[in-house]
Amino acid sequence: MDERHSVQLQAEVHAPRDVVWPLLSTPDGLGRWLEPAEIPAAVGGRVRIEFVPAAATGTLLAVDSPQHVSFTFDWDGAPIGQPTVVAFDAIDHGAATHLTLRHVGLPGGAVRDRHDALWRERFGRLVRVAEEAARERRVASAG
Repeated sequence: MDERHSVQLQAEVHAPRDVVWPLLSTPDGLGRWLEPAEIPAAVGGRVRIEFVPAAATGTLLAVDSPQHVSFTFDWDGAPIGQPTVVAFDAIDHGAATHLTLRHVGLPGGAVRDRHDALWRERFGRLVRVAEEAARERRVASAG
């Protein structure tokens, strides 16, 4: 993968995969850390993420529950200019999940840098939300 044309982020999330997966693959889950979103249950359906002030749209490319989800990604009204794909992988590590986000196909330079900044901030939110949800579940099951 040409790093000049992609964003790749990884984290060991202190949450089991069954807590992380819905945050990657459902509208409610994406809305908890990303923005309000539409993501279909079936491959080929429309994905829409309501970033402010612009929305991003795409097509769901693959779902391999509970490990992988990917979709095309482009900005409404300000297209990137070439096809790009966002992919999430959640690898089970018992009580933890190894999480990877990739956004590939970006042009180099400023476009790649803007997407890197966007995804770094949102990825940090995702990790925090997943770990908080896992803590809440542990407390609820203990009490």
